Amino acid sequence: MDIQLVPKSKRKITTDEYVKKYAQEIQKNIKYPGVKVKIFHTKMKGIRQVGEYDVEVELHSPKTTPLVEMFNTAAKMMSEVKDVKGLANLDLSIDITKPEYQIIVNRDRIADLGLSATQVANTIKTLVDGQIVTYYKEEGYYYPIRLVVKEEDFRGKEDVANIPLFHKNSLIYLRDIAQTIYGVGPLEIDRQDQMRMIKVTASVAEGNIGDVTRQVYNKVKNIQLPSGSFLKLGAQEQMMRENFRNMLFVILLGLFFAFVILTIQFESLVLPTIILLTAPFPLAGFLFALFIAKIPIGVTALIGIVVLIGMLINHWVLVLSFIEEKTVEGIKLKEAIITGASLRLKPILMTFLTDVLGLFPFVLALQEGTEMLRPLGVAVVGGITYSLFITFLFLPVFYYTVKTRLIKNTN
Repeated sequence: MDIQLVPKSKRKITTDEYVKKYAQEIQKNIKYPGVKVKIFHTKMKGIRQVGEYDVEVELHSPKTTPLVEMFNTAAKMMSEVKDVKGLANLDLSIDITKPEYQIIVNRDRIADLGLSATQVANTIKTLVDGQIVTYYKEEGYYYPIRLVVKEEDFRGKEDVANIPLFHKNSLIYLRDIAQTIYGVGPLEIDRQDQMRMIKVTASVAEGNIGDVTRQVYNKVKNIQLPSGSFLKLGAQEQMMRENFRNMLFVILLGLFFAFVILTIQFESLVLPTIILLTAPFPLAGFLFALFIAKIPIGVTALIGIVVLIGMLINHWVLVLSFIEEKTVEGIKLKEAIITGASLRLKPILMTFLTDVLGLFPFVLALQEGTEMLRPLGVAVVGGITYSLFITFLFLPVFYYTVKTRLIKNTN
């Protein structure tokens, strides 16, 4: 059930505060046998999500590992992380306590009759679950016709034991070749890459998802696992790993194309190399701004790196172009650097102010929907603010050092 809150401007508490305030009260008032009630913040629509919960620790085991042993290990993991601050709705992905009838086939008996366990299993599956025997066509559409025993014919253990099995020209019953016992087990078994999987799942009620996930993993990483088993972080942690990897590829690809274009423009490898070697330094301001604002590094912040580097490369190209023009006119290197940087000071400051003012609504995040873009605004503002120092101090000094050494080597 979804609960839609009124707009943010018409309420005094956030969505997460609302969940924290009323979750326990709602769970206590819903009293149905076997029902699990989980209350959490709805995922943002339109954005790719991995997993159903904020935190998922996956236990992968080979099929030779007993399911009960896997379940006990996962239950131990859950008990270890229950005290982690910020976790809510802690649960396991499967429940092996569901009632079921287990059929134990007497293999010696069916061998005497010329039957196999597969034949017995397929017959039972056909009668209980049904089988598509043909299709009905109407107006160009095919509708499957499933043959199945009436549900009323299976009301207890005796009905299961009386399932008929056809053997050559005779009829035998399941009770003649197998024992039907009452037991418990899972409704389904999750598998990934041909290995069984059980998840310890939870949502994050307060705090940062990345920090909470790391705390959870530190709690469970030293637990003794069944032979051949391993742990893997899924959900948001998996999505963040994929996003970091994809964004790193995009940034490196962008820097490569920038290097190629600058090399063609300047007809030299020196200036493009200076620019690209300077590119990582504004990230100090980028990270410092996120640290001050207590914002974790996410996808929107990483997009800010692409925006920031694109803006700064444009500034640096203009600064170095002015300096190169002055040196061509015969002005000494040091004077050319001072003159070129001075000429670009005012335009860059004006661009800086327009960028900061344009991003300031994202930084403040006063309107609904702007919270997602706040990391981008904070990161870019911090990066371009720190880049003023890079542009007018570090870059000219770096350029002067490289040029001086090149001139000495040439002489």
